[in-house]
Amino acid sequence: MTLSRAQKIGVVFFALSLPCAYLSANWRHEANLLEITEQFKLEQSLHLSTDKLLSNCERNAQKENTPYGANHQICDEGLQEHDLTARLMDALETEKERNNTRWYRNFFLSVLIFNLLGLAVQQWLNFTKRNDT
Repeated sequence: MTLSRAQKIGVVFFALSLPCAYLSANWRHEANLLEITEQFKLEQSLHLSTDKLLSNCERNAQKENTPYGANHQICDEGLQEHDLTARLMDALETEKERNNTRWYRNFFLSVLIFNLLGLAVQQWLNFTKRNDT
């Protein structure tokens, strides 16, 4: 089986579009992963800070048992913040996993877009060549 000139060009163009799509998808993946990692570090530092606050609250609660004091209010808010940061960290871990599956989607979409652009250029060149003759 022999391929025509246009088919050979199409196969070569498709083969060249694969590394371009890989780089494009990898670039998007790394950018998203970097953003998620930065958010995770911020939430983790806040989570550790509220851990320290809660440990101080436990020590203070043993010394003075006042359920309506300012210390109690601060400790309640710290506990709420601690729970919130734990949920946000879990959500960011889930987002990391979703980012890995998005890589495949971005790769296939990039391959599709690059090849559609190539097809459009080829059709435009064929159109202009027909009109010139």
